Amino acid sequence: MEYADRGVLRGLSEVERGRFGFTWFYGHPMEMAVDSSRRVLCFPKLLPGVPLRSELYGELKNFIRDRHDTLLPEHRRIDLRFARATCSNRRGAVSISIKIKDGQYEYGVRKLVNLVHELFVHLRDRHPDYLAENFDVPQE
Repeated sequence: MEYADRGVLRGLSEVERGRFGFTWFYGHPMEMAVDSSRRVLCFPKLLPGVPLRSELYGELKNFIRDRHDTLLPEHRRIDLRFARATCSNRRGAVSISIKIKDGQYEYGVRKLVNLVHELFVHLRDRHPDYLAENFDVPQE
């Protein structure tokens, strides 16, 4: 995976079949799961502490949905012909997933990693308090 080769995802290892652990944003441990039978790539429990009916969760759902907008530049857009991104919330933990079509795994991984990166940039700009509380990110 080129992200590991470039040092973006540090300490990348397969923790169990189809589940990969690494550190990424702010030294925070993360996980990516691959379910090839369902053709789904997922960052499970990526964002803790997000109540289901909160304004933040609504904003996150809109942010994910908007990544399919054809007005976005191609490098930022998720093309629905190849994949669809979604988010889910279980007990206040938000997972980000992408369902790929026609074996487009490379496309899916690239778009999912880019999506999560954009999501953290968005959170840093709009919700620095959330990042401080849940990821120990300084607010300066």
